[in-house]
This record gives sequence, C-alpha cells and structure tokens, in this order.
Amino acid sequence: MKKEITIKITWAEVLIKKGIVTKKDLDDLKRWISYFQHERLIHLIVTVFVGLLDMISFIMLFLASGYTVFVLNALLSILFIFYIMHYYALENGTQKLYRLLDEMIKLYNSK
Repeated sequence: MKKEITIKITWAEVLIKKGIVTKKDLDDLKRWISYFQHERLIHLIVTVFVGLLDMISFIMLFLASGYTVFVLNALLSILFIFYIMHYYALENGTQKLYRLLDEMIKLYNSK
C-alpha cells in the first residue's frame, strides 16, 4: 500500500508541475484517497488491537513470568512496531494526497 501511495503522490505532483489537471484526474485522485482512507481506518483498528494485545502480554509477563509469555510479548511488540510504522506511512501519505488534491482543485478552477 505504501508503494501505491507513493505512485499516486508522484502522479499528482507530475500533473501539478505540468499544469494540466482534468476533471477525470480529480475524480481519480478522490477515488484513490477514499481507498486509502478505508485502508487507514482498517489499519488503525488492527494497530489498536495489536497494541492492546501487546499491553496485555506485557502485564502477563509480570504476573506469570515465563519463557512462553516472554516470547509472546517479544513477538507482539515487534508486530506492533511494524504496524505503527505502516500506519505512519499510510497517514502521512494520505495527508500529502489531501494537500495535492487541494492544489489540483485550485489549478483546475483557475482555468
């Protein structure tokens, strides 16, 4: 998904630099933004769920310290870190697309 956002950001930046924005381009970008918003929401829910599981396993580590609980906590912590990094990329990419859409709308309306 990060690759897809990067492709769309580059595409929008090229259109803005060329100064050629059509109604179809605006509609396409709005459609892709809605896809990314949906993806962002799903990943937020999953990230919060994994974070809660990580916190529960961390508490379990203190209550019933054992090798398996430690391994569970380590795996969930690593997974949570990667989910945070992925969500961060989705969030920033979507925010960048919002700004590019605003620029494209201004460019389209100035014609």
